[in-house]
Amino acid sequence: MPEGQKATNVGPAAAALGAVASSDAHEKASLARASDARRAGGKPQLKKFAYGFWDPEMKPFRKIALKILGPTVVLSILVMWACLPAYWGSLWKSNHFTDRLTVRVIDRDGGEIGSAVSQGLLQMKNLKFFSTDPSAFPTNEDVAEDVVQEGVWAAIVISEGATEALAQARSIGNSSYNGSNAITVYYAQARNELATGNYLQPYILEDLGMITGRFNAESVAQYLGQNAGNATAMEALARAPTTVVNPVYWTLDNLRPYNQPVATAITLVGLIYMLIFAFIITMTNNAVREIISPFLTTKSYIFYRLASPLLCYLPISFLFAMVSLPFKVHFGAHFTYAGGFFLWAFTLFLGMASVGLATEFAITILGPKFMAFFLIPLIIVNVSVASLPHELQPWIFRYGVAMPFYNVGKVVRTIIFNTKNEIAMNLGILLAWIALSLITIPLAVWLFRRKAVNAHRRAVAENEYDVNMPDGGRDRSNLTPAKV
Repeated sequence: MPEGQKATNVGPAAAALGAVASSDAHEKASLARASDARRAGGKPQLKKFAYGFWDPEMKPFRKIALKILGPTVVLSILVMWACLPAYWGSLWKSNHFTDRLTVRVIDRDGGEIGSAVSQGLLQMKNLKFFSTDPSAFPTNEDVAEDVVQEGVWAAIVISEGATEALAQARSIGNSSYNGSNAITVYYAQARNELATGNYLQPYILEDLGMITGRFNAESVAQYLGQNAGNATAMEALARAPTTVVNPVYWTLDNLRPYNQPVATAITLVGLIYMLIFAFIITMTNNAVREIISPFLTTKSYIFYRLASPLLCYLPISFLFAMVSLPFKVHFGAHFTYAGGFFLWAFTLFLGMASVGLATEFAITILGPKFMAFFLIPLIIVNVSVASLPHELQPWIFRYGVAMPFYNVGKVVRTIIFNTKNEIAMNLGILLAWIALSLITIPLAVWLFRRKAVNAHRRAVAENEYDVNMPDGGRDRSNLTPAKV
């Protein structure tokens, strides 16, 4: 029921107070009316539990069903085509946007290996490779920190002295030579496991495999050609087979591994559940409001509208967070275990409030009948930006950085994987959504109740004039709309 009608509708309150007769009394009254109707020659009342759906007696009810279900199907199709393409579109061309994933290339070698690998990578088009002077990141720890802080998606470092180390190992027959020390790849899987697992890592491995494979073949052929008649060189080469089999390879350094599979239940699917629980509170609270709203002043009613859902979210969000405890989710990656858990519970509360209060505002405008059609787009606009990074999506999905799901997901990744810490900004965005609802809900309630409350007060005032005036007439000259 729309907000304005609730203000004067006391039917739910009467039902709640027991003003409605029991079902047995209804049954007896129906039988009595049916008997009276038959005696008066009227149409007999329909019997309960007595007809098939296609019986003639059910024709009026079939029309009612068609009038209700038909528009619902049409509206569902319209909402479907208006909303679902947004989610489909967020995934549609993700493989076409991989050249937006930045990969820093640092050549500390300066020799043949460094030149071949860096130049080869810069010619690749699958990812956005770019070169950086080694002086910008003096140590590999600096490079790793830049990756963790999301300066780039990955970094490829050609080790200092890689060319010289290979040449020396071949000349002296160093059996301990390890070609995988020549190149190091830094990336953070937990930043987004889908982007790194489906695109970033496979393309890096493919490109490095192609480049090093070509370089290794040419290097070995050149060395053998230059030393074909040199028995000493061949003996040394025999003692260091890795300088021939795999002279240049790489090492993967996953700085933030996505090593908690149960985290999927928190970072995406669990956020949908969070919204559903908030929606349940909204619908249940709507039934409560229908009972009590006719008797509350607008000020008290607005306070109830704001306070009651927030109080309900507190225990729900805390116990929602506790679901992760038996499954050994590691909340101590960035903070202490206890600190991480309570921060996660608080984030869930803010997330639930940000989406739940949005549904509270929507039900004020739409009424409970159409709330399901609001829930669908609310889920889709949030989920569309929570699964993939915006680099792999069309530009329109940049709005995602302001969405509740996106920010809750960023917070929990920092807590359990120690990814880039932007918690202050993420929580600030959630608080901004809550603040917006704390403004829009009172405004909507006041606007929708104002007309109904004024009409009720005018009616009461008119009745008082009817009683008090000597001639029983009505003098409306002094009647003015009451202030809400």
